[in-house]
This record gives sequence, structure tokens and C-alpha cells, in this order.
Amino acid sequence: MPTLTVGDTPIAYDAAGNGPPLLLLHAGIVDRRMWDPVWESLTARFHAVRPDLRGFGQTPNPSGSHAHWRDAAALLGQLEMGPVDVIGISMGASAALELALSAPDLVRRLVLIAPGLAGWEWAASLRAAWEAEEAAYVAGDLDEVAWINVRTWLDGPHRDADAVPPELRQAVFAMQRAALNLENPEATLEALDPAPRTRLAEVAVPCLVVVGNLDQPDMLHIARHLAVSLPDARLEVLPGVAHLPPMEAPSAFLDAVLPFLEG
Repeated sequence: MPTLTVGDTPIAYDAAGNGPPLLLLHAGIVDRRMWDPVWESLTARFHAVRPDLRGFGQTPNPSGSHAHWRDAAALLGQLEMGPVDVIGISMGASAALELALSAPDLVRRLVLIAPGLAGWEWAASLRAAWEAEEAAYVAGDLDEVAWINVRTWLDGPHRDADAVPPELRQAVFAMQRAALNLENPEATLEALDPAPRTRLAEVAVPCLVVVGNLDQPDMLHIARHLAVSLPDARLEVLPGVAHLPPMEAPSAFLDAVLPFLEG
């Protein structure tokens, strides 16, 4: 497992392929293994790098403040990569957007999958899920915390657990459960200031916004908002998919993303 040290933190990552440079930033309920179903297809076309962000997979979560976009920029600098295409999903999409705003010389194109947006007015149903998650965490039931995330994000609000392959649910559970073991109350994620939602007009690169139609309604609303607010963006809604398209529907994900990256 290769690592590169950013500050005092060894960032675990994989790199493969010989094509144009591509950075993959995972969601906040999984780690870099989420890209496994599309890794072979992507590395056949690109020189792809997929890190474990701090507190996920094989990257520790030391005390102090950090920013995922800054770690990504440092990683690209050490690997002498840039400008790159960036695919980010959920938390990773937020980091990708912040990277484009803070280090625009490093980004060529953005694919934002089910992106979050700081300051969004979240629906009551999502707030209730987060309250249940917090209660389970306080009670010390980390397994239940992980399963709440599986139900909220992988199953989504429109399908029962039985509609999702059990091996997929187990894989997401395992990655989220491992991340919970790395949680550190003394590690804080910095918020970009000014907030990205106030600076969308500054994003000067082409953007593809992707969201599944079975995702949480807020994620569809955010995706539509970004698609009309970013200067050069278009929206792709994937049918039959919730929050993790590369894992749930690899072929549909590639069909949506590759023409944009190769165009």
C-alpha cells in the first residue's frame, strides 16, 4: 500500500493506468474501495489515483484541523499531477468543488456525484436519521450507526433493504464501520470560507453533476441547483440508483461519465 505524507499524516492511495490524470474522491460512508467496480475500466483509460481521505480506510485521523481539498492538492503536488479531472461523490464531491475553488490550476473538469452543499436546509427526514445516528453513537452501538448509514444512503428512501444486493450492503457497512473506529473528536474538518454555495459562479471548469433518482430528495435538489448555478454544467439523473452509483450500477455510471471525460 503506497502512502504519501501530508503534514504528519500518511495518506493511503492507489494509482494505476497510463492515460490522462484522474483523481477519485470517495463518499463519507465508504473508503477508496468504493471504486473497485469501476477501477479496471477507469485505469484502462486514465492514470487514476484514489486516496483514502483522513479517517477512512487505511488513512489515520490525527488530532487537529484539516481540509480534504487541501490534502488532495498536496497529494497531487507530490505526485506531480495537474491539472486533473476529478470525480468526487458526496463528501468527496464537496472536496472536489472546494479544490476547484481553492486551487483552480489543479482541476481540468469536475464530475460531482450526489454532492453535498454546506448550509443547505436539510429535510426533516434526514435530520431525524442523523439524530438516530447520534443517539446510537452516544450509546456506543457503532454497528447500528453503520447500519443507519446503510439504510439512509445505500437503501435510500424509496426501496427496502431486500431490493439491494446483500453483498453490497455488507461492503458499505464494513467500510463505514471501519471509519467509525478511526473517529477522533480532536480532529476537525475546516469549512471553506467563504462557503462554496456563495461562490459557484467562480467555478470555471466544465462540470457534470450526477445523481440517482432513488437518492435522498435533498441530494436531487442540490444536484439540480448546482446544474443551473455552475457556469458550465449539465445534469445526469441515473434511474434505479441511490447514493453510490459506482457501486450500485457501474455500467450506468461509466456510460454517464466517460463521454464527458473523453469528450
